[in-house]
Amino acid sequence: MKFRKDWFSSYEKSGGTVVMGNNATCAIVGIGSVRVRCHDGVVRTITQVRHVPDLKKNLISLSTLDEQGYRYMSEAGTIKVTKGSLVMLKGKLENGLYTLAGSTIVGSANASTVQLSNDDKARLWHMRLGHMSARGLEMLSNRTLLEGEKINTLDFCEHCVLGKQKKVSFSTGKHKTRGVLDYIHSDLWGPSKLPSKGKKSI
Repeated sequence: MKFRKDWFSSYEKSGGTVVMGNNATCAIVGIGSVRVRCHDGVVRTITQVRHVPDLKKNLISLSTLDEQGYRYMSEAGTIKVTKGSLVMLKGKLENGLYTLAGSTIVGSANASTVQLSNDDKARLWHMRLGHMSARGLEMLSNRTLLEGEKINTLDFCEHCVLGKQKKVSFSTGKHKTRGVLDYIHSDLWGPSKLPSKGKKSI
């Protein structure tokens, strides 16, 4: 639910009411879509957003997202809304409420809520470019090829470590055999439920 009409990218008049937590009733005057630049820099569209002018804060209903096939999980002051393996929305706990990490897009202007930190920007470009090294990101940043973003440091990336690790090789076997055929490697098979013709082969 939004209280500002100019934040809608599409809009049509509507009716109805919504009951708030204090049992107050607020009128719904419209419904539409709102575009949000999320924590990962991707612009996503939230549909079926109600325009409620009497609201003081914009609200996202987790139960509505759940009905639309999204899942959410909160831990250590952070909430993540996911669809499949993709994190769609992210929020930080502030004064008892989760604040959306991102910004509402109003035409060509952004009404910011929570800006991405330098670490988040570095992590975003790192993933966009196929988990490029910190040195590679710094080179692109110095050549102003990352939309003007300044990349200096890159946090530890667990996916890089897991994807590049090598399997430990087998240790060398030690055998005390000396004579011919003292040590034999053999593949065992059988018994077969159906005997071969003449019992000469398998």
